[in-house]
Amino acid sequence: MYLLKSGAAVSITHASSLLGYSRKTVQRWLSQYQREGLQGLLAIRHGGGRPAGISLWAQTKLKARLAQPRGFGEIVTWLASQCAVRVNYWVVYHGFRQRWKAKLKTPRPSHAQQDPQAVTAFPERLSWKLRSAVRIAPDWHIRYWVEDESRFGLKPICRRRITAHGVPPIALPQWRFEWVWLYGFVEPLTGESFFWEYSRLDHQCFGEVLAAFTREYSNPDEMHIIQLDQSAVHRATDLEIPPNVAFYFYPPYSPELNPIEQLWALLKGRLSNRLWFDLYELKQALSHQLIPIL
Repeated sequence: MYLLKSGAAVSITHASSLLGYSRKTVQRWLSQYQREGLQGLLAIRHGGGRPAGISLWAQTKLKARLAQPRGFGEIVTWLASQCAVRVNYWVVYHGFRQRWKAKLKTPRPSHAQQDPQAVTAFPERLSWKLRSAVRIAPDWHIRYWVEDESRFGLKPICRRRITAHGVPPIALPQWRFEWVWLYGFVEPLTGESFFWEYSRLDHQCFGEVLAAFTREYSNPDEMHIIQLDQSAVHRATDLEIPPNVAFYFYPPYSPELNPIEQLWALLKGRLSNRLWFDLYELKQALSHQLIPIL
């Protein structure tokens, strides 16, 4: 109405294009304003229609289950067994995907022996340890790193592929069991990183990588606190830990607490669905992906 009265719009069609709504909608608003005035136009109306296929209490129960990381697979089956609600797939899809923005995802493996309480408490414990280190050694520059190892091999890494509608994607298998281990250190605060390649994973190799790391970062005024998992490689009794390095172990069976896991996932995603002629070709591709990070 304002656009038409002020001359900013010369017609209802022009006003609808300016507002981004259809001509039919703008015409309905104008007619309602003429009949009921501004108050009638702004009144909130609840439309009719059929009752929801899934009752409100069942929707509440379903939403609560969707909020749990474990989730579930067959929603229609779950509703029938847990809520005695039998609906077709499209009724569930409307609420599940379109309204609640939930979708089917590939789950991250979680070990049955993981301690959820320890995982939840870890960030606060880590923060307290770092503050304590700064308080105990105020003259040192404390640097916090995360460390992990990942294996890259000639057996292809399969990931999802995009194809046209009705075209199933295919993967080319290659059962060749040769690989290389990448040892990585990343400083979350700065993004600085250090990587070392070895043909195997054991505490002797880790000791050599640790020595190379301390040669690279040999400033006597720096203390390096390294977060890592509790594998035997990192806890070997004869492992030589440099004097400017301290380990901080996160709870067992909880790799999600290590930010470097996201880097491994990124690298493997970029190297996925490809066949490698030999380890040299794989190493070249891996180095090419690491150069922008270093």
